[in-house]
Order: sequence, then structure tokens, then C-alpha cells
Amino acid sequence: MTEDFNSVIKPGVLDLLKRLLGEDGIKETNDITRQLLLSEESKERVIKNLRERMGLRPKRPMFYLNHELNFLPEYTRDVVRYAGDYIDQLVKALSGDKGVWFAEHRSLGFNLMGLRNMITKELLDNLIFYNKNIYVPAKHDFNVADKPHLFSAKDAVAVCLITLKLSKEIIALSDSAKAYSER
Repeated sequence: MTEDFNSVIKPGVLDLLKRLLGEDGIKETNDITRQLLLSEESKERVIKNLRERMGLRPKRPMFYLNHELNFLPEYTRDVVRYAGDYIDQLVKALSGDKGVWFAEHRSLGFNLMGLRNMITKELLDNLIFYNKNIYVPAKHDFNVADKPHLFSAKDAVAVCLITLKLSKEIIALSDSAKAYSER
């Protein structure tokens, strides 16, 4: 896999990173990715730091995401997928608190539609964008065309930072999401 590919970020991921974390988030993503690709020693240090930030709770899926971070920059899909699974579970918990019918058995997209008049438009729009541009492709898109992987290392790092930001916003709205995140 080329370093050039790992230094590229998908437009949708970059857009959401800008919206949620601004220029500081872009700079942090660039710094982490650069260190990830610099040397084996630097890679180990940055992965250790990223693993600590992402945490191990809840066990499923964050424990799994944490494990998959060890394989960056080569393997990215499962990092992105497990990050999306975490957001999906937090939204299920929030949806349950808000009375969305059968929330725990529905997809992220369905639950977001159920929340459309119950959370801020900004949060709803960001979560819909996350679902469409990050989570759904991580689960369902297996066409990498001429790229070595669907997601670059920079995409995976950005998704981790985006997920941390969105999870804090969801947890602030829901006792059930907070309890879930602490399992």
C-alpha cells in the first residue's frame, strides 16, 4: 500500500471533520496520520495514544475497534465499521429514551428519521451524513476500484476523531446512551 493513498482523505470524511472539529481537527488528523506513516516506533506510539483515546468501553464494539487500531495503516475498514457500530448503538439508546418505536431492532438511518424532531437539526444532519458517507460504505461497499482499500489511514484516523465528538454529543442527550458507553 502506498503512503500517498494513506495520506488522502475522502471528501465526505473531510467535510464532516471540518464541520465537527474545524481546522484543529484537520491538523490533528494530519499530524496523527503523518506519525502513523513515519516510522515503526512513531507508529506504535501514535496507535497506543489513539487506542487510549478511543477506550475499551463498551466492550462491543469499542473493544474490537481498539484491537483493529493495531493494524493501521494497512487495515482500515474494521476501524471505520466498529466506529460506526458504536454510533449506531448510541443512537439506538437515545432513540429508546425518546420513545422511537422498536429502536433497538432498527438501522441507524431508521432511528435517525425517528429522531428528526427530537434532537437539534445540526446533530441530526451530522449523524445522517456520518451514516451515509462513513458507516454504510464501511458495512456494504466492497468496490475499492483502483485503490488498495476503501478507506485510507487518514480516513480511519479522522473517523475516530469524528466518532469521539459525535458520541459525546449523543451521550449528553441520553442516560441510556451514557450507561451503554460505560458498559
